[in-house]
Amino acid sequence: MGLQNEEKLELGCSGSQPRSKKWVLLTVRVIAFLATATATLVMALNKETKTLVVAMVGSTPIKVTLTAKFQHTPAFVFFVIANGMASFHNLMMIMVELFGQKLDYKGLRLAMIAILDMTTVALISGGASAATFMAEVGKNGNSHARWNKICDKFETFCDRGGVAIIASSAGLILMLIITAMSIFKLLNKPKSVSS
Repeated sequence: MGLQNEEKLELGCSGSQPRSKKWVLLTVRVIAFLATATATLVMALNKETKTLVVAMVGSTPIKVTLTAKFQHTPAFVFFVIANGMASFHNLMMIMVELFGQKLDYKGLRLAMIAILDMTTVALISGGASAATFMAEVGKNGNSHARWNKICDKFETFCDRGGVAIIASSAGLILMLIITAMSIFKLLNKPKSVSS
């Protein structure tokens, strides 16, 4: 009888650490959600319109109005979709952390979370890499392919795109941390105690 009470006491004391780890993971996940949602919204709302002089006929300038939008570049479209999906994933995982203890089926919840976190890391990495490449081309151009730079004409568009890429990179780093924590949590899950 005394041994069972000591075991219950030990189990009660060890329960405080996982609770604090749960809140650390939850806090990091909320920050990652905010970072990826910010990246999604900033890039999705990124648009700039300018009127540029394209030629001169005598002393009369020929002007054309051009608009730079994220939809014009497939890499930026993928960036928005990838970060939007990562935001949705983080939002769903926040709900699972808060309310999903009942959803565990034979201990598979932690494994599924770890797998989905790794998939989300790959998704954000691909989107951020593609957008970073296109931002580099937009900033410096490519003389070999004869692609002109556009950031000297659409400064605001490029600045906002840079902010979105920085937010996505921050979300990527946070998701790497979350993935490591999820795997660690999976490997160190308590063994089921049978009576």
